[in-house]
Amino acid sequence: MRGSNRLKTCCFIGDCTQNSLFLFKKKSSYFNNIKLKIERAVVSLIENLSVTNFMSGMNIGFELCGAEIVLEKKEKYPGIILEGVLPYEAHSINWTEDQRNKYYSIMEKADREILLQYRYTDDCMRKRDMYMIHHSKYIIYFQEYTGNINSLIIFAKSIGRSIITIDSDMINKIII
Repeated sequence: MRGSNRLKTCCFIGDCTQNSLFLFKKKSSYFNNIKLKIERAVVSLIENLSVTNFMSGMNIGFELCGAEIVLEKKEKYPGIILEGVLPYEAHSINWTEDQRNKYYSIMEKADREILLQYRYTDDCMRKRDMYMIHHSKYIIYFQEYTGNINSLIIFAKSIGRSIITIDSDMINKIII
């Protein structure tokens, strides 16, 4: 991807554990608060920084939520696109039926699917995140606990990426 396209690209990276997935259940007040913060970040990036391309790693929870929000915003902002970046072919094979249905529904509506490798490897998720970091200027990042900053985000900052952090303590801050 050429540098000018990267400047108009944002990716979603979620640092979630199984324990934090409850945050993304639609009936939870946490979900509504996090979703609102993601929506505000997406709209701000579109309106203020001319971001047109959004990439999601398509993991359960935050990343699927971010992808859904981008799809919802396409009606008001028809020029935006969603790319699903898959770490390996059978990424969703062990998910519940509801989780897979949501995943496939989002992927059907996505503008582009990027498959990074066919088989699972121990480092495939990290490779997916690195791919998105290298192809984005902005990162909307979910972290489960305040103060526990992922090494990928430290790397992203070191190469000049702008990070919008949304954490489970409901603190929303921008690190530029």
